[in-house]
Amino acid sequence: MIKVSAYVLTKNEERHIKDCIESIKWADEIIIVDDFSVDATVEIAKKMGCRVVQNKFEYFSKQRNFALSQCSYEWVICLDADERITPALREEIEYELKNSPKGYAFVAPRKNRFINKWILHSGYPNYTHPVFFNKNKMHYKDQMVHESIDYKGRKFYFKSDILHLTCDSVKQFVKKSDLYTDLRSKEMFKNGKKFRVLNLLINPLVIFIKMYFIKKGFLDGLSGFVLAMLYSSFYTLMKYVKLWELENK
Repeated sequence: MIKVSAYVLTKNEERHIKDCIESIKWADEIIIVDDFSVDATVEIAKKMGCRVVQNKFEYFSKQRNFALSQCSYEWVICLDADERITPALREEIEYELKNSPKGYAFVAPRKNRFINKWILHSGYPNYTHPVFFNKNKMHYKDQMVHESIDYKGRKFYFKSDILHLTCDSVKQFVKKSDLYTDLRSKEMFKNGKKFRVLNLLINPLVIFIKMYFIKKGFLDGLSGFVLAMLYSSFYTLMKYVKLWELENK
């Protein structure tokens, strides 16, 4: 069977890292790329047999491309600390490893858990960048956040989920959003995106309609409504407010 590396990006993830590693312990090597955690993340990872490499986080694609440089094998599984490979997804990946992968990039549906409820609409299934791929055929584009891959070939789709423990509290959502909106606003500013007052009026409304109605967030009950409100009236709003702030410094 073809050997596979797995990498995980971490920063103070002692709550999540053990279960994350457990879900990929069958990989031939696990590399933890850690942004100098001050909790027990590194200690836990080392005890579980992972190779830990510490590297200062600047932005996501740069950290991910660094992680790829640390992987010994050309086939790679990528995972965040708050994500889990399900047993069914493991079977699909191992099938490809045993039978010579039919492509170079494979994505899987990501099922999000928000405050103790699995979100089954509001954008599910959420396909992000590939979870399993050949590192010699792609790399991450130079993007600060919501990074995508530079890859021209066909992507293949797994049927089984990645489990994503998105946020277990509104406080955690706000904390994560603060980092993401910082990076996104800086990227927009760098790319010459100009702030418009309409961004504060129109964009949050568009996001709410997209999540709650078009992506059927209303079928997720109150959780779907809260998510649509948070992403529209907080995340999207803060992204443009921070862009305005950068323009006026």
